[in-house]
Amino acid sequence: MNPSISDTKGFLNASRIPNLLIIAATQFIAAYALLDQPLENLRKPEFLLFIFSTGLIGAAGYIINDYFDQKIDMVNRPTTVIVGTSLRRRLALFSHIALTSLGIVIGFLIDPFVGAIHIFSAGALWTYSSFLKKWILLDTLTISFLTSLTLLLLLVFFRTFNLLVLAYAMFGCVTIFIRESLKDIISAKGELQFGMQSVPIVWGVRGAKVVIYLAGLAGLSMVAFYLLSIPNWNVRLFFSGVFVLVIWVTFKLIHADKQRDFKQIKTYIDAIIVAGLLSMLLI
Repeated sequence: MNPSISDTKGFLNASRIPNLLIIAATQFIAAYALLDQPLENLRKPEFLLFIFSTGLIGAAGYIINDYFDQKIDMVNRPTTVIVGTSLRRRLALFSHIALTSLGIVIGFLIDPFVGAIHIFSAGALWTYSSFLKKWILLDTLTISFLTSLTLLLLLVFFRTFNLLVLAYAMFGCVTIFIRESLKDIISAKGELQFGMQSVPIVWGVRGAKVVIYLAGLAGLSMVAFYLLSIPNWNVRLFFSGVFVLVIWVTFKLIHADKQRDFKQIKTYIDAIIVAGLLSMLLI
C-alpha cells in the first residue's frame, strides 16, 4: 500500500492543516496570556510535544470523519470530497490509526493524564463520526465539548485551575455548537438521504433555529457569570462587544431562509471564533 502523490496531497487536505495550526496557536496563546506561563516554559520539549500530540488526535479525527461521511459529502459537496478520491479509503483508515496511536503514545510519555484524555478524545471522535450522527443533538454536543477540551487540557498539563481558561472554553463550546448547528442546516439534504438524525432533519429549520437561540442564550449567560468573577476589564469589554455582535447575528438568523444565508452566518461565527482567539492577547 504505497502512497502516491495524490494520496499525500489528500492526506494533508484531510488533516485540515490550517485548523490544526489554529488549535496549536490557541493552546500556545492561552498558556502564555491566560495562564501567565513564561516563554521559556512554552519552548520546552514537553509543552511542544503536548501541542503536537493534540494536533495528531485532531488530524486523525478529521480524517475518520471524512472516511465515514464520504457518501454524504458526495451529495452535499461533490467537488471537495477527499477520502475515496484523492486519498484512498484504506490509506485514510491507516492514517487515522497511525496518527491516533502516535498521539496517545506521546501523550502518555509527557503526562499519563494527558494520554488518558487523548484516548477518550480519540474514542469520542470515532464514535461521533461512525455512530453519534444518527442521534439528534449528541453529535453536535460531542464535537463542541471536544473543541473546548483542547483548552481545558492546558489545566491538566499545568496542574492548575483558571477561570479565564474556563470562560474561554465555554465561549468556544457555545460558538462551535452554533457553527455545527448551522453546518447541519446547510448539509441537511445529503444527511437526509443516509438516515442521519440532525436537528434540522427531525425538527425542521425552524426547530434548528430555536436550538441555536437557546444555546446562544445559555452560553452567554454562563460566560457572563464567569466574567463577573474575573476582574479583567479587557476581557469584559471584549465579550461585551461579542454580545452586541451576537444580537446582530441573531437578527440575521431570524430572517435567514436560504442556504447562502446560513453560509454567511457561519462565516460570521468563524470571525467571532478568530476574534476570541486574538482577544487573549489583550489580557
